[in-house]
Amino acid sequence: MKLTSTLAIISYTALWSIASAQTPAAPPLDPGGAPRSSIALSPAIIMVRCKPGQSTTQTLSIVNNTASDVTFHVVTEDVVVHDGKRSFSPAGQIANGIAAGSVALPATLVVKAGEQGSVQVTFTLPAGTEQRAVVTMFRAGLVPPGGGAIGLGASLGTLITFSVSSDYKMEIGPVQASLQTAEANVVLSQALRNNGTEPVVPKGVMVILNASGKRVAKAPFAAQRLLPGEQLNFSATDPSQLAPGHYRTLSSFEYEGKVLTSPGEFNIPEL
Repeated sequence: MKLTSTLAIISYTALWSIASAQTPAAPPLDPGGAPRSSIALSPAIIMVRCKPGQSTTQTLSIVNNTASDVTFHVVTEDVVVHDGKRSFSPAGQIANGIAAGSVALPATLVVKAGEQGSVQVTFTLPAGTEQRAVVTMFRAGLVPPGGGAIGLGASLGTLITFSVSSDYKMEIGPVQASLQTAEANVVLSQALRNNGTEPVVPKGVMVILNASGKRVAKAPFAAQRLLPGEQLNFSATDPSQLAPGHYRTLSSFEYEGKVLTSPGEFNIPEL
């Protein structure tokens, strides 16, 4: 399945969009039922397995579903993780980064209204680098139809991750329960941290047992991508209404041929 990052042009204020792992549905509609202007970049995420010193060339395509021609400037930044959180660093700002050696052809792309354009970006993984991800940005300044004093800053990006070894490690935190609304009376979450050197995409499920050990619910965790050193909360929502009482859980996450399990427990109080 091809993943696409879509930016809908809703109002002429500053917008910032970094590629999500969502596949867009039909173009968004304005209140009158007509399609809104949008800009879509694909793919949203690229996963590359390579060795240090190797190069890879990827084709990124952007569709301009607006009424105006748009000029995009293509830049690549390193994705860095500090204290478990992801951030972006301009090319050349970190030692042995991947972005500094990237080459985009063309580096500036004009896409006419209603048309599509493509850029080829070549990445070379530096020897000895600890970096495992970059984001290639398509940045543009848009002019409102008919002209206007307020413009729109648009930026979409494709995340490119690199896997070099088989050093896949994760650790999991305790189960946290939060009470919810009438639709679901509990949401369960666990923090996962990537302690290895390679990106992972854990896929997990939680089984809920009552006090007598009978399974009463099963809920999947929403999948998320973890870069080395990154920590995120993974949530599972039980669609049923659990009665007040004490419950036990068993979480299971699969990643790169490995399975990580964790028991837990929580209480639902009497109202």
